[in-house]
Amino acid sequence: MRIKLSALRTIIAEAMISEIDIADVHSVVCAAGSTHIMQTCKIGKDKYFLKFSDENLFDESDPSLQVLIEYLAYRIYGLYPGVTIPANIQLVYDKVQQRVGLASSVVRGEMGKESIPAQKLGKMMSAGVYVDVFLANWDVVGTGSGNVIVDKNRAIRIDPGGALTFRARGGRKGKKFSPRAGEIKTMLDPHSNGAGEVLNYADMKLAMKEFVAIPWSTISTEIKSVADEVSNELNSRKMKKLLSQWSDDVSEISSTLKARHKSILDHIKSTLELDQ
Repeated sequence: MRIKLSALRTIIAEAMISEIDIADVHSVVCAAGSTHIMQTCKIGKDKYFLKFSDENLFDESDPSLQVLIEYLAYRIYGLYPGVTIPANIQLVYDKVQQRVGLASSVVRGEMGKESIPAQKLGKMMSAGVYVDVFLANWDVVGTGSGNVIVDKNRAIRIDPGGALTFRARGGRKGKKFSPRAGEIKTMLDPHSNGAGEVLNYADMKLAMKEFVAIPWSTISTEIKSVADEVSNELNSRKMKKLLSQWSDDVSEISSTLKARHKSILDHIKSTLELDQ
């Protein structure tokens, strides 16, 4: 699945809402601890999940920053052909409250962690395991209902709000978003009481093959493309605080991911040599 690259400039919330009956926008029940205010809506004939960050949970960062970082994570996931994400991800702009949100096409299926045995789910998620580690998506499997939807034989990753510089519930990772990619151990540890309970069952050879297929140059180009697209939109809307924070985070993310990419490649090379 590929993300449409229309980004902010083609779909803005005020235009989208003006095109549909207000009855088509519905609140949905959120999991405890969620950092987002969720609704469903329609864009054209298609149904989307629409979310904005809960402003009450953010003290220093602009609440929209986590949404932008999640969008960047989606764009990087979208580079890997073996990793399935929602078919259409778009940023939206709420002119009235001057905030940025995320609209993602509705995914059909069952919540993986609730309905699929851990061993089977881990196998289904194999292709993206090192991408999860790379993006420090600590909450990829999720708690409660989870962040993986299973449709037939596909494991679809949703809601990477816990990737890169943010925790799933809105806190900042700080130095724990490290160049060393320690998640190679922590996220694959079956005793970690986290993602490892599922991901340790993955086909690691498939995970390695998928990860090494996308060079850092491709990832770096995508990060720059997203950075420029979003920066131009924020600048045009005079969202100066958010633009400054976005620029700072993207700079940190690019530098940290470059080191993490090398760290994971070194780990893969070492693992393959040991297997020979």
